[in-house]
Amino acid sequence: LDREILDDAARLSADDLLALSRPGFVVKFYDTLEDFYLAEALEYINAWRQATPERPAGICGPIGPTEQLPLVARLVNELELDLRHAHFWGMDEWVVDGREAPESFALSFARADRELCFDRIRPELRMPDANLHFPKADARAYIESWRHARCVVMQGGQGEVKHWAFNDPP
Repeated sequence: LDREILDDAARLSADDLLALSRPGFVVKFYDTLEDFYLAEALEYINAWRQATPERPAGICGPIGPTEQLPLVARLVNELELDLRHAHFWGMDEWVVDGREAPESFALSFARADRELCFDRIRPELRMPDANLHFPKADARAYIESWRHARCVVMQGGQGEVKHWAFNDPP
């Protein structure tokens, strides 16, 4: 990006950031990291609670931060939330030799999502594997999944490198 744009962005105050909220894009501040991670986890729960047989619904989540993922699993288990009609779209994956990294790859994002969240949910509450959507080099099935379930919320961000995450510097 142009240096002037980067400098302008770095000068934004907290009030300036809040003023960026608009329909479909809400800016929120949290007092602690724990409160932020809980808010992130509750976005999963609130999205999945909207899922019905007639209107499946879900959330699109980045790989980072990950601290909310075990909280999501714990909340699902504690609330006994049946995820049969819920969906999850992972938004990130590594590409190795022109293909998406396999889940056996140590840094696989799909693997991390499963290990930190989905594998920790009690089996009788888990969403069907077909409702877990991870990016592939051939994106056709991933894109087609958008026609069969509503994405309630997309966590994450976008910026100069096409992904300003929560912990990226200004």
